[in-house]
This record gives sequence, C-alpha cells and structure tokens, in this order.
Amino acid sequence: MKKTAILFLSLTSAVALNAQGLPQVDPTLEPNEAPVKVIKRTAQTESVSTTVWSEDFANGLPAGWSQNGTPATAQWEYRGPNTTPDNTVGSRGNFSGINNNPPTNTPITSTTASNGFMIFDSDYLDNAGTGNFASGTAPAPHVGRLITDTIDCTNYSSLELKFEMYARRFFSDWLVAFSTDGGVTYTDTIEFFGDAVVPVNGATATNDVALANVSSIIGGQANVVMQFIFDGTPGNANGNGYYFWMLDDIELRTPPANQFLFTTWNGAPAQDMIYNSNGAEYPKYGIMNTNQIVPVEFDANFYNYGTNTQTNATLEVEIWDVTSGTPSLVTTVSAPGCPTLASGDTCDYTSLTTPTWTPPAQEADYLLVWKAVSDSISSSMTTATDTFSFFVNDGLYSPDRTTVSNYVGTNSANPEIIAMGAMYELSNEDPNNPGSGLVYIDGVNILLSALTDSTADIEIAFYDTAGFAFNAGFPAGATAAFRRSFTLNGSLVGTNAFFDLSDANGNPLVLPAQPYLMIVNFFPNASGGVIRIANDASFDQPDISTVMQLADGNWYGGFTSDAHEGTFLRLNVASYVNSLEETNFDAFTMYPNPTAGATKLEFAEGGNYTIEVMDMSGARVISLEESVNANETIEFDMSSYPMGVYLVNVKGENLSKTVKLTVK
Repeated sequence: MKKTAILFLSLTSAVALNAQGLPQVDPTLEPNEAPVKVIKRTAQTESVSTTVWSEDFANGLPAGWSQNGTPATAQWEYRGPNTTPDNTVGSRGNFSGINNNPPTNTPITSTTASNGFMIFDSDYLDNAGTGNFASGTAPAPHVGRLITDTIDCTNYSSLELKFEMYARRFFSDWLVAFSTDGGVTYTDTIEFFGDAVVPVNGATATNDVALANVSSIIGGQANVVMQFIFDGTPGNANGNGYYFWMLDDIELRTPPANQFLFTTWNGAPAQDMIYNSNGAEYPKYGIMNTNQIVPVEFDANFYNYGTNTQTNATLEVEIWDVTSGTPSLVTTVSAPGCPTLASGDTCDYTSLTTPTWTPPAQEADYLLVWKAVSDSISSSMTTATDTFSFFVNDGLYSPDRTTVSNYVGTNSANPEIIAMGAMYELSNEDPNNPGSGLVYIDGVNILLSALTDSTADIEIAFYDTAGFAFNAGFPAGATAAFRRSFTLNGSLVGTNAFFDLSDANGNPLVLPAQPYLMIVNFFPNASGGVIRIANDASFDQPDISTVMQLADGNWYGGFTSDAHEGTFLRLNVASYVNSLEETNFDAFTMYPNPTAGATKLEFAEGGNYTIEVMDMSGARVISLEESVNANETIEFDMSSYPMGVYLVNVKGENLSKTVKLTVK
C-alpha cells in the first residue's frame, strides 16, 4: 500500500504513540538520555552526496540572516567560545533541567559545537533563570523565528535538509518553514520531532540528527529562504512554551538514490511487536515468562526516502539468540511488502505484518533486528534498521525490557497519580501441576526511584480484568483476588525492591489461571512525599496493558506519550509448591526458607558437592565447593544480598537439583 510520507524524521528516537485518544495527562519525569543511532551512508545507498549550502555558526549569526520574534524580544542567541555565556552552557531557564539530577540543560553536542551554535532559550526568556514566571525579557507564550539568507538551489532538483539539534519540550513545536520567493511568502512548513516522538517533558538526544527530503518544496528554486521556528504558543491551562531548541551544522545536500527510513504513519509506531494468543492481542512483555509463552509477529512503517523507485520493498525481522554473548541467528521472518514504492511513498504496517514466531519455553536473551529491504537495497546494506532486546525468563514476567527511560508516579501528573498497574496474562496453568488451573507467584519486584518517600506505604492487589473500563475503572463491587500492604524503608528506596507475597509458611501465592490487573496503590506519608516507579518507554502498549489512576478516581491506559508503558512491576512466577517441597527434601534439606541471612544445607549422603546461588537474572552471587559426610550441614550467608527470590543449584554424587530460596 502506498501513501505520501510524513516528512519529519527522528534518527535517534523510538517512535511510539498511545492509540487510545486519552486526555492530556503529562508527567514530570526523571529522564535518562536515550541512546543514539547513527545513519550510515554506503555506496549502495548513494554515489556522491553534494553539499549545496551549509552553516555551522563558526562566525556567529551569519551575515544576511535575521530574526522576527513574537514579541520582538523573543530572540535566538548565539553561543560561541568567546561569548558570555559561552558554548559550554545550555539552557539557563529555571525549569529547563538545570535543577535536575543530573541536569538536563547541557549544551548541544553537535559535530562543530566547539565553534558555536544557536539556541532559543524559551525557559530563560520567560523567567530569566528564576522561579518567577513571566519575569524575563520575553514572557511565554512566544515565537522565535531564525531566518536564513537567500539560497540558490537552481541546479539541484533533489534536495534534503539535514541539521543537528537538541531540544526539550513542555508545550512547543519545532518547525522549519520554506519560501521560494526570497522570504515574501512561506508556503510549506515541516514539523520535526513531534510530540509522538518527543513527549511533553521529553527531550531529544543532545546530538540528534533531523532529515527531510525537501525536493518537492525547494528543488530547482533560485530564491530559497528558511525559517527555523520555535513555536511556544501550543499550550494548556498550565502555561505555554518552554523549554529550548539548539541548532547547529545545517546543510542542504543532494539526497541518496536508494534509501529507506522508518517513520510513523497515522499514529502507528515505526516498528512494532504484536503478541497473539488465540487471536487476542496480548500486552507486550519485554520479559516473557516460560510458563506464559505466546506467538509474536512484527510490523513496521518505512518510506522511500531516496530518489529512485523501489521494487519489492520488504520488512525483514532477524531474531538473534544472544544468551551466551555470542549472537546466533535463530530465524528471519519476512513480510511480503510493497511491489512498487515510489520516492516519498510509505509502505505501511497493514502491508508489513510478518508471520508469527513463537519463542521456545526456555530461558534466553534475544536481539530483534528490523530491516527494510528491496531489490536495490540489500539486508546487509540497508540504513533502515532498528533493534531492541527481548527476554524469556523462568521466573520473571514484566512489561519492561530492562531499560530505565524515566520514573513515573505521584507528583508526576496533574492531578497526581495514586495507583499504577500492569496486566498479566496468567492464563497458562503451572506446568508442574497439570489439571489444577492454578498459577503460583512468589512476589513482585518494583524498581523504585531514589526520590521515593522512604516512609510511604504501598498496597499490591490482583484484580480480574473482566469489566475494567477507562475512566470508570473496575465494576461496582469488584473485589481483589489478593491484596497485601507494605511499608517502605530506606533500604528499599532506589533499589529493585522485592515484596514477598508468600504465606507465613513460605508457600507462594496461589491464583486461578486467568488474566489479572496487578495494581500498586500509593500512600505517601512524608510531607510532599512521592512514590515513583521506573519505566521502559521503548515500545507503546496496547489497551489496558499498563494502567494508572488519578486523584479524581479516573483510570487511564497511560499518558498521551510513551512515558508510562513498560513499568518495572516484575512478577516472580513460582513453580508448583509441592514440587518444591519434594525437591528440597529428596537428597538434601535447605532451611530456613524464607531466610533473612544464614541458610543451611543438610545432605543425606556424603560426597563432593558444588553449590551455586543465582539471582533471577541468572547472575551467580555465591559459588561453593564442599566435601561433606552423610547428614552433615554446610551454611552460607544471604544477609548482604537484596530481598527476593534466588535459585540454589546443587550438583554432585549423581545429584543435580535446583530449588528456590526466598530472602526477606
């Protein structure tokens, strides 16, 4: 299927949209900078790229350039090695990130940042670096327009605009407007890094690259003028504008002949994973449990950025096993794609759904690689590639993919969040207890922000998903299948804290096999206290996969951005409790279990044994070699290790058994 391409491109940011059309509820985040992807150009994608025009701001604001701010004091600023402040300083606004830990108002790290760059410092223009709104020289809302001189593109019918940038958004748009009559009229405007890519309170990378094929706009024109526009007028009741936009290394150059790039289409993600079970769409689990394996298929949107028409445009997804550290290609799944794709047209996700792939029910680490290819662009040479990690684990089950993008929770929205949760498809019964219709849970790991109130209380509850509706929440009279309250303490804050759901005898929580919404209710106790949970924003979640409740009682499926998608709420899935007891007392006895420190192993038979204790990620924390007599006991100490579930593997004398140990 062919469609006209969306013209803005992010080369470093994963694209994700919440498709539920929820109201604007926007978080204050503790951000972690996203990794950078670099576009590669090869002999296959282009012969020679000719630079038609460029500007790196080595000599300050170039002669012939101008500004037109609204109000007039809303001006772009040159930062160079000899200016005050100089090019080592980013935004000076009070709210721009200068008070974050670490600060997020660092300068752009563009290729030629050492000789200077341009910045529209919206936050500073509004408040002059103080906490007093509208105390600066150009109070928000405002618009800053940086206007080039006239550029002659007569000899170049095909052109791309490329520049490096660093920007952070509260409510603002970053635009480039184009004129072909010397700046008298501006007939076309492109938005870069829209809020689908960089959400409210989100930021680009410090050296992000923006590209747009502008051949149809300014190709072959003699009197081209561009305006770089920070539009701070989009807003809400909380205010307008903010925070900043930095620019450097702008080029107009000839585009490649053959190149694909991933892009959004009508709000659909650039790359996507769909988890299916019996025709139903699952939540997306970055860590899938071996007891809850379901098929996976892959989608994408990519468009023909080059000047040549492409034939047999195809999506390939390579699945690599990287468990051992040495990558091994498991399989490649391919979508049939688009037979013909003209320059500027999009091959969208309805044409690019791959066959399903079902991971084996065994622990493994996978690297998934999306590739857009064609008859002219091979798999080994395509520039349209993207990767992320996916895990299958014996014990853990979670929406996250182990990457912390931000922290979300109380005091992170207006009105603030009072509960967060994740949907768990616990539909497959425990394989060690066939016919029971039951699943077993040892506990929950929650990665808490270091800013969390150490005196706060939380409550963990499991609810049937039936009847849950956004805004309305759970049906009237709905009761939790299980609930338990916990009081936090200083040792849990800033850690991957474990909350034990087992009973007084150490037996796991027993639940009927079915889907559940696991809800964590927040009860901060300190004045101004917060509770914030780590989030992985690498992929958008469908439907009620992750939910939150606001102080007004309404329930939502997430923010309008991807700021609450892969919450670090990790179930520790247990095996059938009787199987554990039989294993424990077959050839050795392990006690106490749960333990707070010293743990003993008593062996029925003498001999030489290897004892290894591993955490649920598979990392070895204790390794012992012991020679024992019959009925002799050895001891190891778990008091210095975090609370949670561990695996104790004992080998020797025709024995090889693994049992679970809970540390409280």
